[in-house]
Amino acid sequence: MTELQSIVISIILSFASPAWGHLESGLFDALWHDRATVVLDSSINIVAQPTTLEKSGEWVTVSWQGVSSPSNKDWIGVYSPVASNSYGINATKNAPVKYQYAYYSSTHMSYGKGSISFRLMNMRQSVIFGFFKGGTNNPVLQAVSNSVEFANPNEPLQGHLALTNDPSQMIFTWVTKDAQKPMVLWGTDSGRYPNIAQASSFTYGAKDMCGSPAIDFGFRDPGMIHQATLKSLTPGQTYYYIFGDAYGWSSEYNFKAAPYPGSSDPVTIIAYGDMGCAELDDSYMAQTVKASLNTTKRIQEQLDKIDFVLQIGDISYALGYSSVWDVYFDQLEPIATRVPYMVGIGNHERNYPNTMPGYYNNSGSGGECGIPHELRFPMPTPALDEPWYGFDYGSAHVVIMSTEHQFTPGTAQYKFLESHLKNVDRNVTPWLIFGGHRPMYIASKDSGYPDGHNSVAYALRNSLEPLLKEYKVDLALWAHIHAYQRTCAVYQETCVDGGIPHVVIGMAGRNLANCLPSSLPSWLVYYDHKSYGYSRITVNTSTLVFEYIHSDDNVVYDSLVLKKSM
Repeated sequence: MTELQSIVISIILSFASPAWGHLESGLFDALWHDRATVVLDSSINIVAQPTTLEKSGEWVTVSWQGVSSPSNKDWIGVYSPVASNSYGINATKNAPVKYQYAYYSSTHMSYGKGSISFRLMNMRQSVIFGFFKGGTNNPVLQAVSNSVEFANPNEPLQGHLALTNDPSQMIFTWVTKDAQKPMVLWGTDSGRYPNIAQASSFTYGAKDMCGSPAIDFGFRDPGMIHQATLKSLTPGQTYYYIFGDAYGWSSEYNFKAAPYPGSSDPVTIIAYGDMGCAELDDSYMAQTVKASLNTTKRIQEQLDKIDFVLQIGDISYALGYSSVWDVYFDQLEPIATRVPYMVGIGNHERNYPNTMPGYYNNSGSGGECGIPHELRFPMPTPALDEPWYGFDYGSAHVVIMSTEHQFTPGTAQYKFLESHLKNVDRNVTPWLIFGGHRPMYIASKDSGYPDGHNSVAYALRNSLEPLLKEYKVDLALWAHIHAYQRTCAVYQETCVDGGIPHVVIGMAGRNLANCLPSSLPSWLVYYDHKSYGYSRITVNTSTLVFEYIHSDDNVVYDSLVLKKSM
């Protein structure tokens, strides 16, 4: 067995789980790169048209002919950048950005020819297509197309807003290839941008991460990441903006600045976890999460009524394949350019063996170790690899923890949470919402140690539940399990007055999971492991309404109303 096979097997085993499993293996985990061979067949001709694309998201048609003995294992791989070898694809060292089976074309199996249309995002480098036989177990590269270029590799893309601890500020992040003077132009009137926010720029490389596939066959250049802070905003004011530089400017977008802390205006939050992403052309990538498309569609339909979005862990499911982050932000951009998008870290962003003093020693991040997550999402955290924070928004204060880092008394995170919760001014922000990835309460039959559902829940309750009770947290949000569950107002596993309702909202896209035990706990009020969805939280100074909504029909299936005495 080769070293690379050992790495791939270890990745697959790290994702293995019981029948109710947390994560299904992705297609690329079964793509044996070290088995790839090159046997070019001159009788096979493959062509991609057009050869130049003006904008991200345009389509290319890939046509082929001359395939003898066509098979349902034949596939078309999309590679970027073009390799430096003589034929442009190094299948043993680079994973494809995505691929599609040739039988997707109705003529392939009968005539050995066909065509497929691919939607291409501007990933800042040229693209090339390969025709493979042998399936993904023994891929054989037989023909290579011409390359396809983007007219502007510095097209400003992947824009997303984020809140800071200051309601008069907003951070904006985007990506280009290597733009030199990136900035955001903004103002209070559409088409007029008297204000300029210069951006700082940075990137990361394979050496900044910690393991395979992030440091080898899954890596591709993420481009330059630009971040600009818009300052002196008037709370509640709508602003119009564009972003880019001399290489090119984005379309105009608009956002509403955060309200004053303590504002009586209603606040609406969309919250979920474990979403992932998918290609719009129905092709396959490292981790394809098709149900996520319906979730983001439903959010886009109500953007005028949303104040911000909160995703608590397992963000893109890139798992070490850099190009998945491009797909994720392409899917997110229509939302995150309009409203702030806040995130918490999950196991599939941070975990990798021997890289952190935490509880879990698995390969969940695919070797990323939190680097893409934290650099692409500038949350108001204390420092890099300390992904916990809090912020005010109107009458609500939100606190996000990391369940992947140590949280026992005496640790840095515990000290932060204790101090932060203690200092929330409940006269200003009467509603206190707490969130983290792995749940403190979960009805599950998974009791494996140390990272089984019940083991983690026990550890969280033992260390943090007294803090949440002491500082009167109103609602606790969790994810990780791909299902919906809601508890009663609970403390120490008992429904009590003054307890805290906990909700698990990990049903935004990743494969649904039924982990229910044979005997349900008395504190479980509602559960659903058969439907994808999201939650909506609406607060004003006196009332909090929590709603669980299916993304297929957009109907509310469970709700909770909390009241504050005035």
